[in-house]
Amino acid sequence: MAASDAAAFDWSLKTTQSETVELNSNQFLNSFPAGSIGSYSTLTANAEARTPTSKFNLDGDGSYKKYWGPGVDGVASEYLNYGFRARYEQYEKVKPDREFVEALWRQQSTALALLSDIGASSNTNGFLDTLTFSGGLDRTLSSRDTLSLFATSTRTSYEPSSGGTPFTDTLARGTWRHSLSALTNVNVSSEAEFLNYDNTFGTSIQIYRNQVGIDTTFSPVLSFRGNIGAANLVTENGVATSVIGGTSTTTPSSSSVLDWIGDAVLTYRMLKNTTLTITANQTVGPSIVGSIFKRDMIDASISHIINSRSSITLSANGNRQISTNTTDFASASASYSYNLTQNWIAQFTYRYLHRFASSGTATFDPITGTPTVSGTGPADSHSIMVVVSHSYTLLPPGN
Repeated sequence: MAASDAAAFDWSLKTTQSETVELNSNQFLNSFPAGSIGSYSTLTANAEARTPTSKFNLDGDGSYKKYWGPGVDGVASEYLNYGFRARYEQYEKVKPDREFVEALWRQQSTALALLSDIGASSNTNGFLDTLTFSGGLDRTLSSRDTLSLFATSTRTSYEPSSGGTPFTDTLARGTWRHSLSALTNVNVSSEAEFLNYDNTFGTSIQIYRNQVGIDTTFSPVLSFRGNIGAANLVTENGVATSVIGGTSTTTPSSSSVLDWIGDAVLTYRMLKNTTLTITANQTVGPSIVGSIFKRDMIDASISHIINSRSSITLSANGNRQISTNTTDFASASASYSYNLTQNWIAQFTYRYLHRFASSGTATFDPITGTPTVSGTGPADSHSIMVVVSHSYTLLPPGN
């Protein structure tokens, strides 16, 4: 007698619901501030199937945002956002080695996409649809070397079609990681991104990024990770040359410009339950609607675990966005989180945000026709936000 093979999966199901109420003195950073009240409802669900050598995840999420008050006059007051993701991973004999494929579809209000990504308010109606396919693999080359390859392509379109400029964003990346010691690693990465727009000129943009970096642990309480390199932005049949140099033009043009990019994270465990994290980066790339931005950011945060049920986080942030104009932002926030029960969590947050006056006058991207900032003058906002979330496991994982 011979036993036959059988495919068996260990399934688990879980869901999370959250409700948020926000009081904001100037939600959309208008030049003439007015208060608003926001209510945000979010539902997420995850189904996971496992075998000893593979994993399949199916995720779904949806959120609804509604605003009331004089601060929402002239802009959309309702936003809807939902999406689905399927991901499959296959593991090899050496555990870090794997292959994966992923598909993602999302629909959201175009105005919400602009507000969430670049902080620009708009009275644009309709929806932004994105369809993404991704895949990659990780391989152990030796006891000290690993190689990662990743590729993804996203098609962005609008409902109705007059809502914006459709475009395709395709990216490929290769990363090599070498271990110098048990505490220090060197990383080298090369990346190419191709954007093709369905505008009158058939604009295409290529962004080539090459970086080298290091991550190291100096001591049990201090660690650092950093990367630095260059980004070369090539525009063909563009309406404007680039966000990192050149002169704008209203006729098709081609250009090539070079700038540096990088990121760094310093983590310091000041006390047993207190951690300081400092993050800085400079990037060049597209927003969710395809407008090209150069962004500089520095952020510092301190998180403190009070006890097994509560924690507090203080943070300060400064960032600069460069597109058709240059705009600086500064913010500070304080958050308190408390575990009401094993499955219920409540969070209280205060945030102050300031937008400095922009150095330019153009507020629309010439390639996509979408806003790049809510306004060119200075603006402030004060926000108080209360979030209550509940997580529930419908089917726990087995062994």
